[in-house]
Amino acid sequence: MHYDEKRSDPSVKYKQWITDNTLNSLYGNAPASIIGSLAVFLVVSGSIWTQIASLSLLVWSISGVLIGVVRLALWHGYKNKKERLTPRFWLNSYRLTTLGSGIVYGIAMWLFFDDLSVEYQALIYFGIVGLTAAASGTHAVDFQTFQLFMFSACMLVITKLMSHGGPTFFSLAVMFVFYVLVMDRIGRNNNRTLLHNFKLTYTMRYRATHDPLVDLLNRSEFENQFEVNTPLTHHGVAVLFLDLDNFKPINDTFGHQTGDRALKQVADILVKSLRSDDSVARLGGDEFVACLFLDDINEVKEIADNILQDIEKISFPGSHHYTGLSASIGIAFHHDNNVKYSQLLHVADAACYQSKEQGKNQVTILFVKDNV
Repeated sequence: MHYDEKRSDPSVKYKQWITDNTLNSLYGNAPASIIGSLAVFLVVSGSIWTQIASLSLLVWSISGVLIGVVRLALWHGYKNKKERLTPRFWLNSYRLTTLGSGIVYGIAMWLFFDDLSVEYQALIYFGIVGLTAAASGTHAVDFQTFQLFMFSACMLVITKLMSHGGPTFFSLAVMFVFYVLVMDRIGRNNNRTLLHNFKLTYTMRYRATHDPLVDLLNRSEFENQFEVNTPLTHHGVAVLFLDLDNFKPINDTFGHQTGDRALKQVADILVKSLRSDDSVARLGGDEFVACLFLDDINEVKEIADNILQDIEKISFPGSHHYTGLSASIGIAFHHDNNVKYSQLLHVADAACYQSKEQGKNQVTILFVKDNV
């Protein structure tokens, strides 16, 4: 039989990991990036002010400061309230404000370049060069953010130099084009390196916390999640212990590959049957365990019964005559979160043993006493 892939696709988990780490890196670098950017902006603005005291300069200066303030506010919001909004919002907001910052810097070339002496022209020119180089480090984790800043600032510089006329400015424009191409390459390489490091970290973390065969949590990570999540719940706590019946004959008769496929199908059944906030693990061999936060023990019993029915339907290609696979389930239940993992697991194991003693392929529920 075929089961829906309710189990989180590793690629989906990986994409979420990349998104989370990208945001953490962007916003982690944000204070230094924003302060450094504002410092350069104020130096350039103050220097130009000594040459040109105009309304356009005042508006430009206020716009630059406001974008810096908005970026700081966005950083503060992410740091303290990031769970209230989606990752997409935080990423797009960062990109948009970075784009605005690049435009403000680049537009200085069009507003003030013609009226400034050479040394002040160079100040604008090299200010943008320096900020773009810095952005290849602070923004490259999200290559689109880096490109938005670089192209919005640098293309305005290039077009202004091209329109200014004269061989000197044309040469500067050509040099700036080569600079942009080099920075684009550097940004891509930085981005590739960072994403590769994220992938390595994710892979090592995933292998340390998941069973390699069935892609469920392993024993230690299951216990860790129990200890983390149980104090946060306001519901009863149920641990479901499942041990397959007659699993050894599958390995002996059809081979270990068939046995492995059976274990994977059982894992799919468990994840399909449980809710997204439940946790499930393979303890080893043909033993599985799940943790559910529910107040109604009858609901837990219904879930367990459905699991047994689905396991009975597992078929073996080329061996349809074999119908002996089933499971025994023991459930330990406590009415609130004031219970230890070792207590629940011990009682659930005992309940599972009772299910086997009473004929297998059934569910036994035991309540954990407060004084156990």
